[in-house]
Amino acid sequence: MCGRYTLAGNLADIAARFAAKTSHDGLWDWEPKYNVAPAAVVPVVAFNGEKVRTIVPMRWGLHPSWRKEPPEGRPMFNARVETAKEKPSFRTPYKRRRALIPTTGWYEWERVEMPGGKEVKHPHFIFEDSDDVGTDIFAFAGLWERWHVQEGIELLSCTILTTPAKGDVKHLHHRMPVRLPESVWDDWLDWEANPDFILETKLGGDDLGHYEVDRAVGNARNEGAELIRPHVSL
Repeated sequence: MCGRYTLAGNLADIAARFAAKTSHDGLWDWEPKYNVAPAAVVPVVAFNGEKVRTIVPMRWGLHPSWRKEPPEGRPMFNARVETAKEKPSFRTPYKRRRALIPTTGWYEWERVEMPGGKEVKHPHFIFEDSDDVGTDIFAFAGLWERWHVQEGIELLSCTILTTPAKGDVKHLHHRMPVRLPESVWDDWLDWEANPDFILETKLGGDDLGHYEVDRAVGNARNEGAELIRPHVSL
């Protein structure tokens, strides 16, 4: 599961990292955020009609094209990679509209049983291990969809694919986002490629690190780089 993530770069940083062009220039921007929650409008990398990587603003929480009603209730912010090609909401995007979701890390809550049987949740920040923890930009594999609001107006939305957790993060949660080697990013975005074959290259968890952070991240209204600082227990 991935219900909160960070993206600590600006639009220029993201464009440089993915060798991508930006869309809607001057109409939207992105500044570093450390507590991205479902329903937020986020930068997403997808192919345009000429198969050029393009950064597009999309709502995090996929809204199926066949729905008559506007988005309401709990957003579909995750999709299980094992069943995405079968589920009505995801099967068409799985075949034709795949995406990369830029990120610098995500949060997961570890369940800890206290004396007396009480259970508490401790948030952890998870990242790709490097010298620049929390600032190196990488990508989740995702899907995107187009929903027609009215003639000439569309809502673009996305979801993050998840897979069974592996490695040192497995004890935090049984699911984790799908990540793909950079060498297959273009294949993943290409609607003519077979996603089943590409997913055979998905990364495990050996390159991931994590540490506990303050519970303030649990409130989606909280924001700032202090949210990813290691929590020191008193």
